[in-house]
Formats: sequence, C-alpha cells, structure tokens
Amino acid sequence: MELISVIVPVYNVESYVAECIESIQNQTYMNLEIILVNDGSTDASGDICDQYAAYDERIKVIHQENGGLSAARNTGIEAANGDYIAFVDSDDYVGLTLYEDMLKLLKEHNLDIIGCESFRDKDGTIIEGCNDGRLEVFEKDDALRLALHDIFTSVWNKLYKRSAIGDVRFPVGRKFEDSATSYLFVANTNRVGHYNHCYYYYRLNPNSITQTSFDPKSRWDFVLGYEERLQYAIKHQLSYIDDCNSLLMKAVLSCLTAYYAK
Repeated sequence: MELISVIVPVYNVESYVAECIESIQNQTYMNLEIILVNDGSTDASGDICDQYAAYDERIKVIHQENGGLSAARNTGIEAANGDYIAFVDSDDYVGLTLYEDMLKLLKEHNLDIIGCESFRDKDGTIIEGCNDGRLEVFEKDDALRLALHDIFTSVWNKLYKRSAIGDVRFPVGRKFEDSATSYLFVANTNRVGHYNHCYYYYRLNPNSITQTSFDPKSRWDFVLGYEERLQYAIKHQLSYIDDCNSLLMKAVLSCLTAYYAK
C-alpha cells in the first residue's frame, strides 16, 4: 500500500488548523504521512499540531522560524517519505475520500498528477465548483501548454507522483509561488489528469495570502513568475512563446496598476 505524504504549512491558524488536521486524519485512505510544518506561528497553532501528533504516529511536526509558505512547503518536501505527495493549506480542509479516489484514478489512468475541483467555504456557506464527475486526461505537451496558460496552477487540490515534484522547489520569499512552480511539475510528467469532482474545501479567509496579495510587491512577484515562464518557453523552443510573452505583459500592467493605485 503506497504511502502518501500530505504536507501542511502552518502559520497562525489556531482557529482552523484542528479541522484541517482531522479532515486528513479521517481519510478513508489511511496509509498517510501527515507533515505539519509550523512556520514560526506566534499563536497556539504549533501547540495544537503537537497535541495531534502525540496520539497519531502518522503525524510529524516540524517547527521552524518563519520563512513563508514556500519555505514551509519546501521543508515538507525534504522531509517527505511518500511515493506520492499532496499539499493542504492549513486554513482549509478536505473531503474524506479525497486520497483514496484520487490515487485510484491516478493509477488506473497512468497519471503523474491528478487534480480535483473545490468547494468555497465563505463563513460556513459552501459554494460548489464544477462537480460533474468527468475525468479529463492530457498528454504532456497539452498539459504543459495549459500549465503555461494558468491551468493546473494551484498545488493544494492535487496528488503528485514523487517524480513529478522531482528537484523543483517553491521560490522562497515570493508570493504566487504556485504560478512559479506548477508548470515545472507538469514538465516532469507524461500524463496529467483533472477530475471534475469537488473534494477540497477552500476557505475564503480574509487574512490568507491569496486575499492579501494585491500590493505592488506581490504583483511584482507575479511578474517574475511570468518572466520565468517566458524564459522556459524560449529555452525549450516551445510553440507558444508569443502567448507567454503576452501573459507577461498583462502581469506587468497589473503590477503597474497596483503601484499607481498606492
């Protein structure tokens, strides 16, 4: 029975982290390694993680100085022993059959990455995403083209073969870290799947990185990610260099808009 390493970066989420941990603990697929990376929390989050680890041997808690989401995820990757890797943000939670169902589909269709749809949790009100149960499978070239066009971007709603992660790591000190790495994960694959079924509960937390990422510095991080995508397309002589250049220009305009708005 293959081991799945679930990496959870934790920072100042004492109101949410218990629900997150329990949703992973209670998975129908039980051969899990749950890696909680306490990234210098100043509230009770780290203590809560330790309390859960005390009675579940599958849980490993790593305490480190605050380095940001990317640093925490990278620490989790380095500590992971699983054949497969998944990420969950600590203010979110997941449906109970997520990993059982996703692993089954990944193996049946010889996939390297599989993603799913998500619910949005807005103060307890659940907003459903696409949920028609359709499985879409993409060969590497199509998957990479889509990834460079901002499809397959979020890492928290996916299950990865360890080989898809490879040596790729998240850029420390930058926001929009998913955009900077997701296409590189896809580049390590042969086949990528997306299952149109909602398993992941994404909490619309006003204090989350996503909800506070529209200052000029964050927008500049966004530009850096698109610049790197363009250079990747040029280096590998991909057919959609012009598209990557267009996306970069849009990111620059977005950054300038945020700058002048300040």
